[in-house]
Amino acid sequence: MDGPVEDPFLLLSPELVEEVLLRLPPEEPAWLVRASAVRKPWRRILANDGFRGRYREFHGAPPVLGIVQEDASFLPISALPAHPVRPRWAKVKALDCRHGRYLFESYSRYFGEGEPVYITIADPLTGHELRLRTPVDDGVLWFSAAVLCAAQGCDHHGCQGGHFRVVILTTNHQKKVTSGWMYSSETRVWSDLTSAHHPNITKYTFNRGSPSVLVGDALYFDLDGIIECQLGTLNLSMFERPTDAKGRLMTVEDGGLGFAAVVDVTNLAIWSMQTGPEGAMGWGKLRVIDLTTLLPDTALSIPAPEDGISGIAEGTQIIFVSMCDRNGTYMVDLKSRRVRKVSDPGRKVFPYMRFYIPAMEAASMGQGQ
Repeated sequence: MDGPVEDPFLLLSPELVEEVLLRLPPEEPAWLVRASAVRKPWRRILANDGFRGRYREFHGAPPVLGIVQEDASFLPISALPAHPVRPRWAKVKALDCRHGRYLFESYSRYFGEGEPVYITIADPLTGHELRLRTPVDDGVLWFSAAVLCAAQGCDHHGCQGGHFRVVILTTNHQKKVTSGWMYSSETRVWSDLTSAHHPNITKYTFNRGSPSVLVGDALYFDLDGIIECQLGTLNLSMFERPTDAKGRLMTVEDGGLGFAAVVDVTNLAIWSMQTGPEGAMGWGKLRVIDLTTLLPDTALSIPAPEDGISGIAEGTQIIFVSMCDRNGTYMVDLKSRRVRKVSDPGRKVFPYMRFYIPAMEAASMGQGQ
């Protein structure tokens, strides 16, 4: 009698197996876990640093693995093997998420005289947290902040464990001034205060966790006008938004600065910063997308004043749309036109993006087997 027939897929050469593993979708880390459990040679391939580099290069921008919600809780949108613990501080407010880290304001009670202002930088998958006392005056109730990788020339495909920087912006409507500081994890100190005249600011300017976008060597915030913060010098400058409609800063397909907003109830308009014929910079409308062709009818059935964009996946064409609080938040890939509901109810979100290969540690332990 003939013996059992071995699956021919298991007889593939290591080179062919690597090509197959290379094409597993990064937005589903659990697939890599399953692959590592098939055979020890497969685990060794996944453990190889060369494969990890090829995998990231092959797939380009890191995938969205989850979203950080306004209360700083982390909601996975893929089958991650570990679920992070919600921040332990009594009161928290999400401020930013970038390069494998997220940033939130953390405090034990409402601000009062003499009470320091703290922020926390965390990795929602490892649970690692670092709490920092900020230079923000205790009389400042609202501020915006951004966290980003500090490495020069980094492609940001796997830098969540390296040095980072934090930028904080505060506003003073009485003095018509926006001010900022930058923290370096290398020096462990905050920079000196830098300020700039901000004529558009009023007492109604909502400067609390305003989302930012990184383009080149500058961060951009939307605070009753666009604030440009040059990271090399911390110089601040201002220019106008392309529309009065509520929207979000983003990166467009060529890597430049963009802005997206829902206009005329169901139309998504996208602008980009462009150079005019005489060299002047200005906003130009790229395109308008009818959201009724993308979103299900239930997402558009109950319009609300806060309709619009709740988040942007930086460096991609993925946006998060919340057309109504009761109808939830939808992740929309403008390139592939794929749509997925990711949370209930709809609210502001910060996408968590990184390559995560959970098989790596286990695979490394089997290298000598």
